[in-house]
Amino acid sequence: MFELKTDPVLPYHYIITVALTSITSKDPGKLFLKHGPLSFTNEDVENIRSAAILSQDKLFRTSQGQCLKNFECSQLAGSIRYMQLAANANDCTIHHFSSAFEIQDEWFVNLVDIANISEHNKDLLKKSRMRC
Repeated sequence: MFELKTDPVLPYHYIITVALTSITSKDPGKLFLKHGPLSFTNEDVENIRSAAILSQDKLFRTSQGQCLKNFECSQLAGSIRYMQLAANANDCTIHHFSSAFEIQDEWFVNLVDIANISEHNKDLLKKSRMRC
């Protein structure tokens, strides 16, 4: 979350994971949306950053869990962590998108499906990939 770029013009954020179908499937090597989208806002990002900073404060020692509760972002932090674990366990890539408006879940399904035949969509996925 510290590396996540926030921009007042792009207040909506989405995280998805993308996987490949197995070699034994009907369409081997096809991209598909595995998890997500997980949606949140710039305010949520700032809350998680503030909670992380407070949890490292030497003067006012506070547990990570309590900091997340104080900034009301426990559920989002947990969801992001679970998504990271699921992506690692399922050999998926994680992708982040920012938008000026809310995006419907179906858009992400279509984005990944079309990436199987469209270089433009493949490029969007490459540019949005997060290193976790």
